[in-house]
Amino acid sequence: MAIVKQDIHYTAQWSAPGSTSDAGGLCRLSGSKEDKMARDWFAEQVHSLKPKSYTVNGTGSQFVTFEGEEDSLPPIAMGSHLDSVATGGRFDGPLGVIGALEVVRSLKEQNIRTKAPITLINWTNEEGARFFPPLGSSCVYAGQSTVLAAHESKANNGSGETLGEALQSIGYVGEGPNTFADFPLSAHFEIHVEQHTTLEEAGKPVGWVEGWQGIDVFEVVLRGEDGHANTYPMFGRKDSLVGASKLITELDELAYSSGGYTTATNIQSGPVGSCNIQSRTKLVFCNMHRELGGLTTMEETITSNAQAIAARHGLELRMSRIMHLEPGSF
Repeated sequence: MAIVKQDIHYTAQWSAPGSTSDAGGLCRLSGSKEDKMARDWFAEQVHSLKPKSYTVNGTGSQFVTFEGEEDSLPPIAMGSHLDSVATGGRFDGPLGVIGALEVVRSLKEQNIRTKAPITLINWTNEEGARFFPPLGSSCVYAGQSTVLAAHESKANNGSGETLGEALQSIGYVGEGPNTFADFPLSAHFEIHVEQHTTLEEAGKPVGWVEGWQGIDVFEVVLRGEDGHANTYPMFGRKDSLVGASKLITELDELAYSSGGYTTATNIQSGPVGSCNIQSRTKLVFCNMHRELGGLTTMEETITSNAQAIAARHGLELRMSRIMHLEPGSF
């Protein structure tokens, strides 16, 4: 693990200026110049190990395959992502890619050839930190999306830039393999840093994941009425930001009552000014639950609550689910 840590800290030099990198964090957003530097480093490292093949697919993911004793077998894959969220940890993603790289290094040093080929993968836009939706490349691989849809993923900052444009700008749009049908795998393994303290508090060095949370992402737009903050009577106001704040409170309570997770991830409100009653507020939030029934109940509850809040404050409500991933088990 010493070499893995060394490489992770070395590659952390490619982090956006003024980010959390000085405090041990990482800001290497998908499709950024920092992402390109990390990808280029990874390509250099794997080429030095003489792979059977190196390809970049249509959504920018790097696939590197090393020969096995029986090359007719579908490869066993290992990997994760080298890009990060805006305030990410250095090990969140890179550990899976660089750890896989070190496995192949070790096999090469010991002249060990596995029965099936091994493929290392650096996936693109797993987190969705810069472009929505997340899992941009792996969803295409799993047949849940298309290359075109991934390319059309819009930047979260409202700039209008797309994932496809960002990948083109750093030279990471290739020709495949894009899907499981193009490139079937026997299995895919990923080592991942713990994102909480459960294992640490239990004194356990490692755990395994039994499945994944179901995820629903919603966009809510509340429309009220413009007014002067200093003169308009409190009674009768149609303040969209007040409505959104009450919805966020309902979300927090819903998480505890349902046994799931809720997070308000983005809020935008206007008109901008110190004396304006807010007439339009957009809120993005996500619900997560280990059980599909729980996820469905969470949607029903928060939809009902949102409708009640809008009616109470005289607001127009538009609520749409913009992402849905059902929970599952390995």
